Amino acid sequence: MNLPTLGLEEEVFVLYQGRPSTASLLDLAVLLWRDPRRNFSKTASNFTRRLPNLMSTVEFATDVHGSPAALLAETMARRAELAAVARTGLLVPVGMLPDENPYNTAGLHLHLGVEAGQLQRAYTNIARFLPVLTLASASSPWRGRERFGHSYRLQASFALGPLQRDPLHRFQDLIITRRLGTIELRALDPIWNPERLHAIVDAAWRLAALRRELPFDSATYNALRRRFPREGLTPELRELALELADLTGFDLKWLEETEAERLAELAEQEGFETVWRCLDGAYRTGTFGPSTTLDTRPAKWRGAAGLALYYAPKLPYMALKGWREHHGRPPVLDRSPGSPLFGEVAVEG
Repeated sequence: MNLPTLGLEEEVFVLYQGRPSTASLLDLAVLLWRDPRRNFSKTASNFTRRLPNLMSTVEFATDVHGSPAALLAETMARRAELAAVARTGLLVPVGMLPDENPYNTAGLHLHLGVEAGQLQRAYTNIARFLPVLTLASASSPWRGRERFGHSYRLQASFALGPLQRDPLHRFQDLIITRRLGTIELRALDPIWNPERLHAIVDAAWRLAALRRELPFDSATYNALRRRFPREGLTPELRELALELADLTGFDLKWLEETEAERLAELAEQEGFETVWRCLDGAYRTGTFGPSTTLDTRPAKWRGAAGLALYYAPKLPYMALKGWREHHGRPPVLDRSPGSPLFGEVAVEG
């Protein structure tokens, strides 16, 4: 059996005086035309679908890698490339800004590739511990400007949801992708900390490589999902985390002190501007602390130029990609009545 492969899609906000702007499209345009062959398919932009603040996040994707260390190395290199062109505006890796727009979210999507015959085993093994991995990534502690808990994004985002009967259904926390045939962890919040990111990726990779299939109950996952985004490390989640530690070496410190807690406390003490500056420093340097990045209102022409030089050339590609993600031919899955991927699932009420 071959070891799983890994890939990552990372979304991050670029804030100008606390708000995203289409000006960040011009930064993506610089990346695109600097290396079109690579960045045509490896960068993306996202919109809120609501006026007046149309722009949401920018995004990059990595190549496919055979180990967590290799994936982390490219992720850090891609962050450095983005930081080099985003010389104004603060790079802010959080799951949600302090508003309640379910379309204005950022995520870190981890893809794992396994042989077709191993999809069910790898999916169920990861799904069993998905609450642990998701809480370890949590970086969206606000509902509006009020403190919510650890990951309001998991509760609010239109693109996430409880696990359903069909793992091909796109808008849930863990899926099997139609376009790539990979297992995609969609529930993870952005993670600036390289050590935390490596710990989560490594645990997921080891679970996907595990040769035995672990028991999994979708109803249990969906019940846990109702609590841990707000409450954090519940007794039930601690039991799961201890099991994960035995299987993969995952360190419980990533659950006992979440990034969401640090950000919420800093916002209460010093305000959101300090939070954004510290996250910008963390994303650009790998060390949490305030940056000196220029943060001014961007010129209006930057947004128009970005739409013309980045968004317009990519429209045909984005349309084809979207069609494949929603309607492409799926991988062959076990549809037998006893398959845990297609058993009855309790949905959140």
